[in-house]
Amino acid sequence: MHRRSFSPSGRWQGAVAAFAAAAAAVVGLGVLTPVAAADSGPADGRHHGKPKTVRIVDPDATPETRSLFSYLRDQQGKGILFGHQQDTEFGVTFDESAETDGFRSDVEAGVGDHPAVFGWDVGHDGWGSAPGEPTPEENFEHTVELIERADRIGGIHTVTAHMDNFVTGGDFYDTDGNVVERILPGGDHHAAFNAYLDRVAKLAHAADDKDGNPIPMVFRPFHENSGSWFWWGAAHASPSEFTELFRYTVEYLRDTKDVHNFLYSYSPGGSYGGTDDVYMRTYPGDAFVDVLGYDNYDDSGASQQWLDGVVADLGMIARIAEERGKVSAFTEFGISGALKPNGGNSELRWYTKVLDAIAADPDASRSAWMLTWVNFGTEQFFVPYPATADEEEHELLPDFRDFHARPASVFSAELDRRDVYDRRVRARDHEPYLHIVSPTDNQRITTPEATVRVRLSDSAQPHEVHYTVGDDPARRPLRYDRDTGYHTGIWEIGAENLDNTVTELTVTAELRGPGRRRLELTNRIVLGEKPPLPPGVVDDFEGHADDVALRAEYSPYGTNTISLSQDPRGGGENALKFDYDFTYQTYTGIGKRIEGDWSAYDSFSLWLRPDGSDHKLVLQLVAGGVAYEAYPSMAGTEAGEVTIPFADFRPAPWDTENAGRRISGEDLRNLSQFNVFVNQAEGGTTTAGSFHVDDLRAH
Repeated sequence: MHRRSFSPSGRWQGAVAAFAAAAAAVVGLGVLTPVAAADSGPADGRHHGKPKTVRIVDPDATPETRSLFSYLRDQQGKGILFGHQQDTEFGVTFDESAETDGFRSDVEAGVGDHPAVFGWDVGHDGWGSAPGEPTPEENFEHTVELIERADRIGGIHTVTAHMDNFVTGGDFYDTDGNVVERILPGGDHHAAFNAYLDRVAKLAHAADDKDGNPIPMVFRPFHENSGSWFWWGAAHASPSEFTELFRYTVEYLRDTKDVHNFLYSYSPGGSYGGTDDVYMRTYPGDAFVDVLGYDNYDDSGASQQWLDGVVADLGMIARIAEERGKVSAFTEFGISGALKPNGGNSELRWYTKVLDAIAADPDASRSAWMLTWVNFGTEQFFVPYPATADEEEHELLPDFRDFHARPASVFSAELDRRDVYDRRVRARDHEPYLHIVSPTDNQRITTPEATVRVRLSDSAQPHEVHYTVGDDPARRPLRYDRDTGYHTGIWEIGAENLDNTVTELTVTAELRGPGRRRLELTNRIVLGEKPPLPPGVVDDFEGHADDVALRAEYSPYGTNTISLSQDPRGGGENALKFDYDFTYQTYTGIGKRIEGDWSAYDSFSLWLRPDGSDHKLVLQLVAGGVAYEAYPSMAGTEAGEVTIPFADFRPAPWDTENAGRRISGEDLRNLSQFNVFVNQAEGGTTTAGSFHVDDLRAH
């Protein structure tokens, strides 16, 4: 979530060894053996006795950071910590004539207690996020001071990163520029990304507790990547690109910048219908994640359907976390778009309804914390406030006080600092692993040569690292580069092989020591340009080799399944079949990144076979930075071509700022996404269904 509200009409709403081995293959990690999931040692590692042993991302983490992870693991199921983003930084009850003092808090003013979890943000440029217009240095010092003062109050800290677009210079909503590919190693904006991470590391090193030790924090980069409103989102990075970006971030901060007071959280957005395949689609791997997080905002007034979906998802995530020895958390929640002024909120028991639903489920209740977003002021706030000189008490405050009083919620006063930070805990070294930094899995290479980069964990001591291509048994050596920490080599592909075919790049590391130990990993690589689609065509579904290739090109929002259909179809041999289920969600969709100039076209057409459900089909074109929508009918089952003039497209209903805007020629010269959603309609005839589309194009 973020300062500007965003709630698109199409937004997202396992034996252990076998489970871990299968997941390792999915996320692209070459491992010797799957990591055992459970912690070892006594359940209580506090102050005395044998130290508890944990598996965390950083085996060299500070004692306090290891203790925090142990505490969070043990706290699960004993009460959910309540968190509030930037709680002491912004607030409705703050005296605007006075500076932020690091104690003042809308939560404290409303219930007499601070949150147990404080959320912070390193901000758009890495210097922090503060009120007013401070210089970068003042911003940094202010953010450090707020974290240190909150630590004295007593709490746990999470840090997000709303990074500006490193390519265009725009903000985190600017999705142009193919950013992820260009900031990964070898990209032309890699140095700018490193400079941002340098400032994150500076913050990690600067914030100290009262004893002068670095304050532990849960770092949560690239959140809500399952949506596409951020440049690191699903439509703008392949799953393998995202996982490599996340891995690089961890390795740079931990290994290059010596940050050892971070735990790392993976936090896509929901919903997932309680199934794990989409949630785990971009999972970076157990060696890079300590916390399995999940963001979900409610635009239904705490409907039973939304509550059931949240409980199913949190339960699913908790089970995965338990199997892997991780922590699970509800990393962001709230009312979509923020609370309304008095009289405008449909459910006055919203907080307790959400908490009670989660607490009643044995798995979902194992979420370590649940954090809501910032109270920027009366224009956007996520926690109700007491009466001020200018404002009456907010109508949801009585319910929030009940939320605070519930045994299932934990606030700052209930935290025992020694229990959180003074446990005797040791961290196990990682099992050896490798990952291929470049080329990423399913990457398309269009140049006659490419650089192969491979990262091995410190616990892997190779005497030889090489790669092979396809069925060719020839071993091609990779040499260690001390400057980058990678094993690298140049893959001479040859222009004659750039023929839009698929090959496999297999990397093998032969390890030192007794026995024939090796690490091996294979990436699927596409060689050559994809045959171009005609101008104006989003997809005719003829160029996809199979369902795997199709799904690699489209990003799922929520839970759905797409596949190629030969019958029915429009033109050509294939159409797209879209299967959906509204048991735990109210909308779901797919999207892809597009570009081109459509300014010469005046309409959009598609072949559609609806399913007779009367649900709301949404075609969403992001042009000029605005999401424009049209709504073909899902009534009946007769297939045919549908044409919609661009003049009939309207900004998405949630975008009130652009409500009166219409698509212009300039917009159509600046395309970034095309999305297809299906939203559950109140009068819909089915809970689950399938529809088909084909020949998506502008005319």
